[in-house]
Amino acid sequence: MRTTRSLMSRAGLGATIIAGFATITAASDTSNDAATFGGPWISIEAPANPYDETARGALMLVHTFHHGTKVNLPVVGKAEGLVDGERKTVNLKLTKSPEIGTHSVRNEWGSKGTWTVLVTASQGDARIQAVADINADGSVGKISVPSKNGRPHLLSVAEIESGLRDRARAPMAVGGR
Repeated sequence: MRTTRSLMSRAGLGATIIAGFATITAASDTSNDAATFGGPWISIEAPANPYDETARGALMLVHTFHHGTKVNLPVVGKAEGLVDGERKTVNLKLTKSPEIGTHSVRNEWGSKGTWTVLVTASQGDARIQAVADINADGSVGKISVPSKNGRPHLLSVAEIESGLRDRARAPMAVGGR
């Protein structure tokens, strides 16, 4: 009787250990982290540090994260503008920095018109966008990460168009800040 009970206990313990490993393995599967634990994050740093050789001449730096950890994510950028009432789009060539999760953005659209820079990072199916309005003097103005109902939202063509037209009509402040 004692041998049978011992074998049954060992079999039960073995089954418990195997179930535990299966649970740990399933929990550590990172292929679906974005959906389970939240998606990517993006931020813009402006002005870029002029003392950093890799950022010299950049208008802004884009940083990508998964939670609080900087990670390298695919990033694309475009400048959307209104020049003399005509819509323009310039696809940007972001430069990857040696620093993890960092890209630099340079002015490739020129100095005329009203411009907004949109930078989008992807992690699996999740995408997030940072939007930087460019001031009349060429500096970075308002920066935002659009959201709807507390979740990141990519701007539609209509939203971009409306924002540019509103900014182009707005009176320009002269002098102080």
